Amino acid sequence: MAPESSKESPVQIFFEGMRHMFMPMLILVFAFMLSNVIHDLRTAEWLVGFLGDWLPVALLPALVFLLSSVMSFSTGTSWGTMGIMMPLAIPVAVSLTGWELGQELSHVVIVTIGSVLTGAVFGDHCSPISDTSIVSSFSSGCDPLDHVRTQMPYALVAGGLAVIAGYLPAGFGVSAWLLLPFGLIACWAWIRFKGEVSRVPDKL
Repeated sequence: MAPESSKESPVQIFFEGMRHMFMPMLILVFAFMLSNVIHDLRTAEWLVGFLGDWLPVALLPALVFLLSSVMSFSTGTSWGTMGIMMPLAIPVAVSLTGWELGQELSHVVIVTIGSVLTGAVFGDHCSPISDTSIVSSFSSGCDPLDHVRTQMPYALVAGGLAVIAGYLPAGFGVSAWLLLPFGLIACWAWIRFKGEVSRVPDKL
């Protein structure tokens, strides 16, 4: 009698893939639902009135980056954070900058859109409940919490440099052509003067 094959059938692989995709799709559906609720409640208009009284428009990209990071870290999804933050951040940036149709798009609006994307990815990368963190840790035979704990310092340094050398100066009108090399130099300087060479034990 021939031994049974250990390979999964195509049907089993199909349903296994569907099982892995169900939760991300469910999160996206909830994000779209929340986005519609935010639109119906006119949350963006309320934020414009609330933030317009005291928040300098130059600080908006950095603030949006921090909010997106916290939200993505808490939920473990970058796509869901983008779906929630985009309908909020873009109207606020457009209203605070006074942009109108036919005018050149303000650099603050462009930087704010970028801060939503990068903040969502940053928080998702650091989150212990993110699907990417869980899959990458299990695929490499590492405990998920150890994976998050060891990568967190590197991510926090990159995020801090992005705020200090990127979003804050960009909000005040500094050109990206100046900020990109400045950020590269800042990353090199941090590695050069703060980095340490880790020694791998002889026996693992």
